[in-house]
Amino acid sequence: MGGKSTMAALFVILAANLLQSTYGRTYTVGDSTGWGIPANNNDDFYDDWADNKDFLVGDVLVFNFTNGQHNVVEVTEAGYDACNAANPVSTVSTGPARITLNRTGEYYFICGIPGHCSAGQKLNVEVRNGNTTGGVTPSTPVTPTTTTYTVGDSTGWRVPTNNDDFYEDWADNKHFVVGDVLVFNFTTGQHNVAEVTEDAYDDCNTANAISTLTTGPARITLNKTGDHYFICSVPGHCSAGQKLKVEVRTGNTTGGVAPSPPVTPSTTTFTVGDSTGWRVPTNDDFYEDWADHKHFVVGDVLVFNFTTGQHNVAEVTEDGYDDCNAANAISTLTTGPARITLNRTGDHYFICSIPGHCSAGQKLKVEVRNGNRTSTSPTPGTPSAAAPGTSSSPGTNSASSHVATLSLVFFMSIAMTLFC
Repeated sequence: MGGKSTMAALFVILAANLLQSTYGRTYTVGDSTGWGIPANNNDDFYDDWADNKDFLVGDVLVFNFTNGQHNVVEVTEAGYDACNAANPVSTVSTGPARITLNRTGEYYFICGIPGHCSAGQKLNVEVRNGNTTGGVTPSTPVTPTTTTYTVGDSTGWRVPTNNDDFYEDWADNKHFVVGDVLVFNFTTGQHNVAEVTEDAYDDCNTANAISTLTTGPARITLNKTGDHYFICSVPGHCSAGQKLKVEVRTGNTTGGVAPSPPVTPSTTTFTVGDSTGWRVPTNDDFYEDWADHKHFVVGDVLVFNFTTGQHNVAEVTEDGYDDCNAANAISTLTTGPARITLNRTGDHYFICSIPGHCSAGQKLKVEVRNGNRTSTSPTPGTPSAAAPGTSSSPGTNSASSHVATLSLVFFMSIAMTLFC
C-alpha cells in the first residue's frame, strides 16, 4: 500500500509540474530582496539572479519596491549600458510593478532614480519563445468573469453638480476585482484621467501622476489589488469632486451575474506598410493607400517596423494628426518594432514625431470597428506575426494546451488507480 501511495504522489507532482508549465510563470525580481540598490556594492546581484532562469513569452516579472523611492524603466540596450533613462520604452512608478514579457529577445530594465542604476539596480533578461525545460508551450489560462464599469454611469466623467461625493457614492457597494475595466466617458480637451497616489488624490495634485489619459472615452484595466486613485488634472476639477477611489480585490465579483467579455473575434496582426515598414514614404498618400480597404476591428494589432533612433510612433488626436503636432501625444513608442493593439472603436491617428517626417507622409489613420471582419476564421498553424490581411491563429499554443490537458488527465487517472 505504501508503495502505491508513493507512486501516486509522484504522479500527482508530475501532473502539477505539467500544469504549471502550461501557463506563464511569475518571477519576483530579486526574490525576497526585491527591487532596490543591491547591498555590499554587488553590481552583479540582478545578473546573478537572472542567471540560469528560462524566461518565456507570457512570463511575468514582479518588481517589489517602495513608491517614491524606486521605479522600473524599460530602456534600450544603449540606455541600459549608459544607465540613461532619457528615452525610455516605458516607465512604471508604482510598486509592486508587474511586467509581462510579451515578445522574444532581450529586455533591459533600470531604476531611473539618479545613481541607482550605476549602483547595480539594473536587470537584463533574455526571453525565448517556447517551452521551459521539459514543459509545454505556455497558453493563456481561463480568464475569470470580469466586469466593465462606466464611471458615473450616464453622467460620465465630469465635474459633478453640487455633490462632491458623487463618484464616491457611485463606487460604493461595487465589488471591483483584478481584470475589471473602468470606462471614463468625457470630451477630449475638456477633461482627462490621471492615476495618482493616495497623497496626490487627497491634495488634488497631479505633479507626479502615475499615468494620464487625455482622450475620451478612456478605458483603464484594474491590473492589481489594492486602492486605485483617479482624478481630473484640469485645474479646479478635482477639488470640485471629479475624483474617484476604487478598492480592487482578487477573485470573482460577488453576487449577481456580471457582464462577461464576449467571445473574442478572430484578430489580425497587420505590418504597417508591409515590406516598406514605417518610414518616410516616397508618396505622401502611401500609408493612406495601405490602410484603404482594410477592415480593422478591436483586438487587431499594428506592427510598426522601424529603426530605433531614426523613427518613432506617436498616437495623437485628429488635430495633432492634421497639424503633424505631437506636443500632446496620447502615447509615444520609441523602440522598433512597435506593437500597438487597437483597443477601442473609432479613428486612431499615428504619426512619426521626428521633425519633417509626418509632413512628408509618415502618418497613418485607421478606423476601428467592433466585431468580426468579413472573412473566414484564422487558419491553425499561422504564426502570430501574420502578414497583413491574414488572421493570426491559435496555432501551437492551442494545440499545446490540449496536449497538456490530456497529459494531465492521463497522469491523474494513473494516480487515482494507484490510490485505489
